[in-house]
Amino acid sequence: MKVFISWSQNSREFAGALNSAMERLFDTVETFYSPEIPAGEQWLNMIEEELSNTDFGIICITKGNQKAQWLNYEAGALSRQVSDRRKRLGVILLDFDEKNDVDGPFKNFQMKMATIEEFKSLMKSLNELGPNVKDDVLNDRIDREWPKLEEELTKLKMSPDEAPIPDRSIDDKVDELLGLVRDFDKASTPPVITSFAVPADVRLRGRTFVSKLYMMTKGRDIRFDFRAINETTDMLDITASMSEQEKRTISSYYRVFFPESARRLIIADVAWKDAMIISADEVADTLLSPEPLGSALSS
Repeated sequence: MKVFISWSQNSREFAGALNSAMERLFDTVETFYSPEIPAGEQWLNMIEEELSNTDFGIICITKGNQKAQWLNYEAGALSRQVSDRRKRLGVILLDFDEKNDVDGPFKNFQMKMATIEEFKSLMKSLNELGPNVKDDVLNDRIDREWPKLEEELTKLKMSPDEAPIPDRSIDDKVDELLGLVRDFDKASTPPVITSFAVPADVRLRGRTFVSKLYMMTKGRDIRFDFRAINETTDMLDITASMSEQEKRTISSYYRVFFPESARRLIIADVAWKDAMIISADEVADTLLSPEPLGSALSS
């Protein structure tokens, strides 16, 4: 039986403790916890594969991460995968005072407060689907594991909230991009630009778009980093050179997921970044010019 443990931001440590505990609670359960992805693996491909083979999902929710885009993406994928999300999807509310405080789609799942009684109830639901550990044995195991989970809960509740990312103007973003490109080491991974708030549906489409690209390049040592630069321009960082045919294919996929005529994509493969290192000021022209998508792709 496969159990997928989903976390985001400040629920990571609890999710890790839960992952360790599951090995001792059930003899026949295999868990997936994303920080355990081996170095060098194409992480998005692996997550997509694990999501498709999941029997039960456990989502670790806090007040601070309940609207996190990636957590919502995994929750949506889990709800499509499992046959009965009310029985096979569990949400653990780590720092909530009551269930009514939850905002968003997680209300449709099996929500449990982070107490030993409700945790036992969630584990019982999981147990009935396959492991079939005797009730008294499972209760004893939970009693032994709960203090470790409770310790992580205490740390979480005592930690300060993450400061919100301030909104920035397009000029600030362009200036940052120029600085990153000028200092960019050709041998390093692609530069990361702090993004502005992106609507949930746009972020989900982006994740699906990137997943499609990994399927297109399956077997190649390559990584993609897709993000919005501004309200109309997206950038796809690629750690390899792409042929013109591959760029046209990527552009075609992009239009499937982002049919809005006002949006455009900049494909920043290795060759593109090499050119930008030589003449970084062209980045600003690419971002701010009114040229259509095809012109930006052929840069």
